[in-house]
Amino acid sequence: MVGPRSRQLRRIANLLSFVGSVLLLAGALVGWAAPLLHGAGIANEPLSWAKVTIASAHLDISGYLGADITALAVIIAVVIGFNATTLQIAGQAHSLSLVRAILLSLTPFLLCWSLTTGVALVYFLLPPLYLVQLWQMLCWFAAVVVLMVAYLWDLPWRLSGDYVARWALRGLRRAPIQTWESLDNYSSLQTAIASASARGDLGTVRVITTAVGYFLSGVRDTRAEAEHTFDRGRYRALKNLLSGSAQNAAEAPNAVAYQLGYIVAGTIIQCAAVGIPLDDPDHNVFSGLLREVHNAPERINPLWTGMRHALCRGDQNQGPYLLHYWLEHRRWTVDDARRVTAIGDGIAEFHRLCWRELAASWEQDAAAMEAAEMLTDLYRYIATHLSQRVAHERQQSNGVRLNDLPLGLLDRVHLLSMRSWPETVAEKQRVAVVNAYEAYRAKVIG
Repeated sequence: MVGPRSRQLRRIANLLSFVGSVLLLAGALVGWAAPLLHGAGIANEPLSWAKVTIASAHLDISGYLGADITALAVIIAVVIGFNATTLQIAGQAHSLSLVRAILLSLTPFLLCWSLTTGVALVYFLLPPLYLVQLWQMLCWFAAVVVLMVAYLWDLPWRLSGDYVARWALRGLRRAPIQTWESLDNYSSLQTAIASASARGDLGTVRVITTAVGYFLSGVRDTRAEAEHTFDRGRYRALKNLLSGSAQNAAEAPNAVAYQLGYIVAGTIIQCAAVGIPLDDPDHNVFSGLLREVHNAPERINPLWTGMRHALCRGDQNQGPYLLHYWLEHRRWTVDDARRVTAIGDGIAEFHRLCWRELAASWEQDAAAMEAAEMLTDLYRYIATHLSQRVAHERQQSNGVRLNDLPLGLLDRVHLLSMRSWPETVAEKQRVAVVNAYEAYRAKVIG
C-alpha cells in the first residue's frame, strides 16, 4: 500500500515528467515546425518572428552551443554517478533483478538527453539558419533538466518495498503458477522479504507481505482452478514462496513473523483454489516455514496471529482475504469444497503443525495452553470480524449466501481440531476451546 507521502512524491515526479515532455515538444515546434511553415509561406504574418536569421542578428553561437554541450555532459555524468550508487543499493537490499526495472525507468531521460546532445552537436558543426532554433536548444536543455529531476524525485519510491511488490507481482500475474519459480520476479520477492527481515526493515516487510498475501487470495490461475488436481509444479511454487520468504524469520522481531502470517493466509487460500491438499503428510506446504522457526517457538503465535488477521479482518483498504476470495469466485457451485471445506482443512492442519512445534520446545501444559488460545482467538475473529464484514456486504455468490460461509468455516475448523486433539492430555484446554466455540457460534448465528 502506498502511503500519502509516497503518493505525493509520485504525483510530483509525474508532473515533472509531463513538463519535460511539453518542453521537448515546444522546442521541436519552435525550432523546426515554425521555420518550415514560414519558409513555405503559410501564415506568414503570425510567424514573422521565425524569419529572423542568425546572420542578420550578427550572433556568434559557438559559445552558446559549447556551453550547452558542456552542461549536458555534466548532467549525464551526475546522473550516472548517482545511479551507480542507487543500483548497488537496489541489488543489495532487494535483488539484482530489480536493477533492470530501475534502468528502464531512465529511458525517457536518456532519450531526451541523446536527442538534445545530438542536435546540439549538429548545430555546432553546421550552424542553424534561424534564431528560433537557439530557443529550441534552450527548451530541450530545460527538458533534460526537468526529466533528470523527475527521475531523481521518483527514485526513492523505486527503491521501496511497494515498488518491488508491484513490479514482481505484475510479472507473476501473467504466468501460470507452475512456472513462477523460473521467473526473476519470484526470486525477487523472496530476496526482498528475507533481506528486509535480516536488517529489521519492518516497513518493507509489511508492504511486500501484505501485497503478496492479497495477491494470492484472488484468482491467479484459471486453468489450474478448472483442473483442480494436485500438480507438483504448483505445489513447489507455493511452498517455496512461503519457505523462501521466511528466511531470517527466527532472528527477526515478532512483527516479521506476524507479517509472514499474511503470506500463510494467501497460501492456504491459493492451495485450496488450485487443488493442493494441505493435510497431505507427503506434501507438507508448511514444512519449510516451520523449519525456519523451529528454534524460535515464540514466533509461532505471531505467525498464527498474522494469518488470522489477514483471513478474517485484513486492513481498512483491502478487507478480509476470505471475503475477497469468496467474491472473486462467484462461479463455483453451491457445494464446491473450495469455498469452506478446503480452507478449514488448511487452517486446522496449520494449527496442528504449530502445536507440534510448540510441544517440541515447551512443556506439555504450556504448549497446550498456547494452542488453545490460538484456536479461541481464531473463533473470536471469525465471529467478531469476518461474519460482520460478510453480513455488511450483503452479497450472494451463485445462489449461496455469503453470510453462511463464516459459520461453515467455524464448524469445519473446530471439527478437525477436535479430531486431532490428543485424547489423554490437555483436557482442561480442550473444554475451554469447546466452550469458546459454542459461545462464538451462537454469536455468528445471532
